[in-house]
Amino acid sequence: MKRPSRLILPILVATGVAILLFLPRNAFAAGLDLTQLDQTCLETQLKNCKVLTSGRLNSGWGDAEGDPLFAWQTQSGFTDADGVLGGFVLFYYADGAWSLFDSGFDGYRFEPPRLAAEQTMLHVAGVTAGTGAYNADRLYLFGDTGAAAYREDWTRIDIESWRDDIKPLLPEGLEIWKGVDFDFDDWFYGALNARTPLWRADDGNCCPSGGWATIHFEIEDNSLVPVSVDYLPPSEG
Repeated sequence: MKRPSRLILPILVATGVAILLFLPRNAFAAGLDLTQLDQTCLETQLKNCKVLTSGRLNSGWGDAEGDPLFAWQTQSGFTDADGVLGGFVLFYYADGAWSLFDSGFDGYRFEPPRLAAEQTMLHVAGVTAGTGAYNADRLYLFGDTGAAAYREDWTRIDIESWRDDIKPLLPEGLEIWKGVDFDFDDWFYGALNARTPLWRADDGNCCPSGGWATIHFEIEDNSLVPVSVDYLPPSEG
C-alpha cells in the first residue's frame, strides 16, 4: 500500500491556521445580549455599578448605512483597590452578532463615544480623578491593519507617548501639567488637535498663567505624534 505523503499533515495544519486567521472575531463566541444595555452594567469590573449613559452608533456610509456598528455604556461604581471609578464598555456588531470590542476602568468619568473623520475614527473621552485631571481617553482608527494579507479593522491608537516629544514645540519655560482637551471631530479637514493651558515653573497646580496652546497631531505607526503648536499668549491686564 502506498504511504501517504509526509507533506499532507503540514499542509492540513497550514490550511487550518489560515482558516482561523480569517474567521470573524466572534466566530467562537455566542453573540452578546444587549437587551439590558440601558439598565444593567455589562462586562464590568465595578462594584455597585450604575449605567450613566448608553446607546448605539450605526453605520453612516455606503450600502451599510443605518446598520448597527457600535453600542456602548459609560458606568460608575467602585473597586476595593481604587475606590470610586468610572468605566466604559464598547460592543462591536459584525456577522450578525454583538461582541465585546474594548473596555476601560481607569478613569473617573468617561463621555459617550463619538465617530469622526467620516466614521473611520472612534474617540472615547475620559478623565482621571484628582486635581491632575489627566486623560483617560481612547482613540481607535479604522483602516489597513498592516497584516501580510490586506485586511481592514479597528486599531487602538497610542495617545499618551506624544507627551515625551512635545517640549521642543512649546514656548521656552512653559509646560503642560494636566490632561488636554482632544478634538478629533474636524472631519472635513481631518485635523487632529488638542487644546491646553500652559504652566510656568512657579505656577500653582490650580492656576496656569502661561497662556494656551493648540497642538496639531498626525498619526504615525499607530501613535499620535505632535507636529506643531499654535500659541496664544496670556492676555495683559
